[in-house]
Amino acid sequence: MSGTPTQAEVQSQWKNSVAVLEGLRNYVDGTLAGGGGLWDTLLQSLEGDYTPAGLSTGTARLRATLSGCIDQQRVREFIDPILFEYSRLLSAGNAFRNTSDIFVALYEHFDAGSLTVKSRGITFDTTATTSNVATGGAIVGNGAVSRLTVDQNNYPLEFCNVEKKTFRCRADENTGADEFAELFECLGLTASQDAIGRAATGFGSGEAGRTSIQSQHAGTAQGGSLLRNSSFDSYASGGSPKFVGWTETAGGASITQDTSAYYRSNPDSNRTGGVNGSLKITGGAGTVTLTQLLTDMRSGRIDPNSPYFLRVMVNKSAGTAVGGNFIVRMGSVTVTTSVASLAAGWNEVLVPIGTSCWPRNFNQADFKIQVEWATSTSGYLLVDDLIFTQWDAIDGTYWIIRGNNASPVSWLLDDVLEFTDTGGAPATGKIQWWLFIGGYGYLPSSGSPTFTDP
Repeated sequence: MSGTPTQAEVQSQWKNSVAVLEGLRNYVDGTLAGGGGLWDTLLQSLEGDYTPAGLSTGTARLRATLSGCIDQQRVREFIDPILFEYSRLLSAGNAFRNTSDIFVALYEHFDAGSLTVKSRGITFDTTATTSNVATGGAIVGNGAVSRLTVDQNNYPLEFCNVEKKTFRCRADENTGADEFAELFECLGLTASQDAIGRAATGFGSGEAGRTSIQSQHAGTAQGGSLLRNSSFDSYASGGSPKFVGWTETAGGASITQDTSAYYRSNPDSNRTGGVNGSLKITGGAGTVTLTQLLTDMRSGRIDPNSPYFLRVMVNKSAGTAVGGNFIVRMGSVTVTTSVASLAAGWNEVLVPIGTSCWPRNFNQADFKIQVEWATSTSGYLLVDDLIFTQWDAIDGTYWIIRGNNASPVSWLLDDVLEFTDTGGAPATGKIQWWLFIGGYGYLPSSGSPTFTDP
């Protein structure tokens, strides 16, 4: 058979290929394997001189054979040809180099054309269950773990295992890490022994998903902000600028440092015996803005394929700040908070967790980070602990650990936070599931897809 198939014909071939894979997986997982399956029934019945050894060996060999029929290599044998066929429609005759390039182009094609596959229907857990393993009681640290589960176009990040993930503090200020820069280990669930049973509850990313991440802070060590002087500790009253790394726009006389009231100590200052302080903006001078350009940051470039996190701690009650708005900008994204709406003590102001975190949605000419008190009236406002950093990628979604409580308490060894996702069964979104198993990624998805499952 020759010729160039239409998109509908390529999609039909794709659905038929997935139907073969899913039909085989469903039979092996549902009928042969698992407790009460045909293999279990057979092995439980074995007795005699010949059958126990012979049929056990035969069953193991059959399992290995069938596992090989639905493992990643075999999945790619079914889907790679479809991607190359699809690429002829996408490239107008210009060949892509490999399936990775094709898949990027295919995602863009789906997004531009409002095309979707069936969603895997994953419910992402974003609220931690907490404890301390050592004490058997409550967690000690009072920070937060946030999670990003959508991409720049607001499609769910479905290239992931559905499992419980456990974040456990493995190093605190007493056991090898700086205070407020504690090290956490992330563990998923045990992986299935082979390609069979991967979708069963109780199996997950396994040892391959084990990773470590740092609690984020405003210093420069591991886990530190990408900005210079994020903690506003480096200050010279007669300098220009007064705060190293920051350009002051208007109201320069209203900008000073407060070393008696700050959000939390900076790991760098703790290590070197330096000053801890906060930015103090005195009201009544109109609009005061501090800016840091990308060229002045510790990292001189933005990764276009990685999401970024921005937050700052603000305190109005220490100086009875009145009037106007506190504004933080990450490139083209602006977050405006009225000073009147701020609670007493320290408040976290952050770029909303979602599509705004992605460079394609906050990129601008002369990228910059800004903090601003606009149209102030009186009193003074304290600003501290500004964190600008990349999200940590773990098994297909993105995570940030940080201190954000109004009265921060550092994490302690064996503090544990657990997140349990649900849903995502293969039959829920068959095309998307087999893209995950094949190691390709994910396509734009919805509950009412234009490219339906077989």
